[in-house]
Amino acid sequence: MNFVINPIFIDIIIALIILLMVIFGYIKGFVYSAYRLASTVVSLIVALYLSSYLAVIFKIYEVQGIGQGIGEMINRFLIFIILLIVLKIIFAFIGKIIIPLLKGIIDTIGLLRKLDGLLGAIFNLVESLILIYLALVFIITPIVPGGKEAVENTIIANKILELVPTLSEEVKKLSDGNNVIDQIINDGLNNDSFDSDSMNSIITSLTTAYDWGLIDQEYLADILYRYYDQVQTPIAVNNEQYNQTVELLNKLNMVEFDQSRVLNKMVVSG
Repeated sequence: MNFVINPIFIDIIIALIILLMVIFGYIKGFVYSAYRLASTVVSLIVALYLSSYLAVIFKIYEVQGIGQGIGEMINRFLIFIILLIVLKIIFAFIGKIIIPLLKGIIDTIGLLRKLDGLLGAIFNLVESLILIYLALVFIITPIVPGGKEAVENTIIANKILELVPTLSEEVKKLSDGNNVIDQIINDGLNNDSFDSDSMNSIITSLTTAYDWGLIDQEYLADILYRYYDQVQTPIAVNNEQYNQTVELLNKLNMVEFDQSRVLNKMVVSG
């Protein structure tokens, strides 16, 4: 089931965060805000670099079957976020020592002292946009059902995503279940080989996609018909595979669906 989020609510929250960050930056001044922004940029670079290696070792989020590629992308993103948070905490402790020293030096420069609040607000504005962008990228991934649709109807959030359009569009494509599953299934349909392993992989992936909220019942029914109508000879499956298929078919309670067109293409053996 997709989350129902009011797009206006998202924009209001973002506007409040930006406003508070700007005010906070103005109060704290140039040195504090500049250090926070620099630490955020460094943390982003380090987290991005290390996440590619750590994602191979640590599996926080894993998907079996055809959807494995999507699962790997989400797993790396989650590790990236965790690394970013840890690094930000480390830099915050270091800042307790460095910021007072830097502030003492900057205070001796007359021009910077006069522009202290303004520069602080600007640097905090930039940092807020970076952090909000990362949060929005997370929301539009498949891990948050309905997140992409909610963000697409916003004004401020969409403008922020347009700051890095290439990455944003790639993540949005991953959240478009029909496009992702269509490509997967079409690749499979071009293959004349239909066996129990292929069938099980299709069922597992469709189950995951539906449970994520990536596809609806109408699309699920259509893709099942398209796949099983091409099966010429009934495929031998075990009880577990058969029951998994029946469980998926039983999810189709909102559309008219002829289960026999699927189940008649299967023979339980063993």
